[in-house]
Amino acid sequence: MISSTFPRPEDVDHPEGDVIRRQVEFYFSDENLPTDLYLLQCCNGRENVPVSISRICGFKKMRPYKPRTLVVAALRKSAFLEVSADGKTIKRKIPLQGRCLLDPDFVEDDKIANDRRVRKPTVYPVPQLPQKMTEYPQGTSKNMLKPTGFEVNYVEPPVKPEEAAEEEAMYHPDKDFIDRMELAMQRFKQKRRMHEMYAHVFNKLMRFGGVESSPRMYQGISHQEMREMDAEQIALALATHTIPFDRGNEMYWVVDFDGLARAFLSSWYPANYGYAPHAIKNACQVPRSFYNYLRYHNVCPEYDAQLVAALKTCDIAEKELPKVHAAGLALPGNFNKSASAIVGGAHAGMYVGDRSWAEEVKKEGVKIDEIGVRNEEARIKFMTGVAIMGSDEQCALLETQKFKILERTIAALEVTDIEFPTEASKSIYEEQSEMVAHKLSQLEPLGKLTCKTWHVDDCDEWDLPRKQYPEGKPQRATAARVYEFWVEESVLKECFFSMKMDATILTLQGGITILDEVHEAMCSFYTWLPNELWMQRKPKEVKWLKKGLPGGDDDEDGAEQQQGGNEFDDE
Repeated sequence: MISSTFPRPEDVDHPEGDVIRRQVEFYFSDENLPTDLYLLQCCNGRENVPVSISRICGFKKMRPYKPRTLVVAALRKSAFLEVSADGKTIKRKIPLQGRCLLDPDFVEDDKIANDRRVRKPTVYPVPQLPQKMTEYPQGTSKNMLKPTGFEVNYVEPPVKPEEAAEEEAMYHPDKDFIDRMELAMQRFKQKRRMHEMYAHVFNKLMRFGGVESSPRMYQGISHQEMREMDAEQIALALATHTIPFDRGNEMYWVVDFDGLARAFLSSWYPANYGYAPHAIKNACQVPRSFYNYLRYHNVCPEYDAQLVAALKTCDIAEKELPKVHAAGLALPGNFNKSASAIVGGAHAGMYVGDRSWAEEVKKEGVKIDEIGVRNEEARIKFMTGVAIMGSDEQCALLETQKFKILERTIAALEVTDIEFPTEASKSIYEEQSEMVAHKLSQLEPLGKLTCKTWHVDDCDEWDLPRKQYPEGKPQRATAARVYEFWVEESVLKECFFSMKMDATILTLQGGITILDEVHEAMCSFYTWLPNELWMQRKPKEVKWLKKGLPGGDDDEDGAEQQQGGNEFDDE
């Protein structure tokens, strides 16, 4: 029987171990090290600081020797050098004793020492070079930290006269707008570092605007062929974004840079990618950079006013989208939740912290008390709010403790006024908080949030329920209904003027209006375009064959299929 054994660590060596040890020992020798300024900066001279083996392996004469593990094994056998236990650093066993280039008096003849034909003048004290690799933020690399062209303060570099003349010919106003845009899209991508996070937003923006994307036609183009082309021919050969010819039909497609930016940033992008800070920043900066490129290179001067408006939209969106997210989380506020729980709204019966099984769930770490509002807490908050903010008639209803729901409405709202609590109401709330401190936490003073109903203009084209909309479309903004809600001060701080909401409203007996549930909060410039339907996968047309209809003929159906008919053919 023959048994196999693994070699011991001290027996492992590189096939060219002797050459490797001789070369590295020369680097650290008394003959070379005192005059090797670079290596002296690594080991800091006589301090004998360990040097990274990866740095040593990067030297020209050490690059052919691989793998690194065997190089380290070879260096461990050196009697002159010492390798660290983790195999990452190396140093001399006996530190350097004499003078070296790090000493100002190493070369007595200053003329020779500072002669540019010999070496660059040494600046004392000589700094030590870092031995650890540069650490970059998680998910980034050295290449990703280079300027990309999507920075907020990025400025287009000046172009040479010949390049300016070439671009003027490419974007001449006599050319069709679609041809100019196709060139501009490809040229824009060539002049930017299109990292994945930027390319993703750019591709979605182009798709939202009716631009098709597909692999380029000339994938096998060589550098020699590209040298024989001008800038316009290269851009067309490498283009991956194209605008189909039917986009020029003004009956179905119009050029509206600002409207597209409004719909993309306020409606489609938040609904599909959320409100993460980095996502919002990229979603606003990529269109901003593209629109600035179009203006700087004078691609479409006939739409310059639209581009200016679109740039303002990007700036507004970057400020409002985080506020919209914060307002959506804060609304409708504790008072409205309490009122909803009492009168039987959306928050009624949601609190389960007093159930028999709740204790077992709490032991597992689930914060079940944060779900819903306790009945006692809801009653105190609601009655206190009505007593302080309500009219005499509304306060009189508190004695009956019965607030009947007169109307339940689902409507889109626009914030028209925000009124924060007065000093008088704050003082009253402080007194009430002390009285009920044993039952619940601090009571927060209420302010007023005034809203009016609004609708998206494009909804006029769509069929709506006749019971709710007898005319088949929403009421005009001029006939908007005004609502006044009582909301906590902390929640009011998250709201802003002209903010839009989609909410369920409860009108109670006595004229009290309650924000029962806020389904979605939206920007002040919220816009919806039918382009959102285009973002989905293109649906296929369904064709009913005669076989599936009463009295169908199988023979005719078979003949139709033989002629190339397919019930799931594309349009």
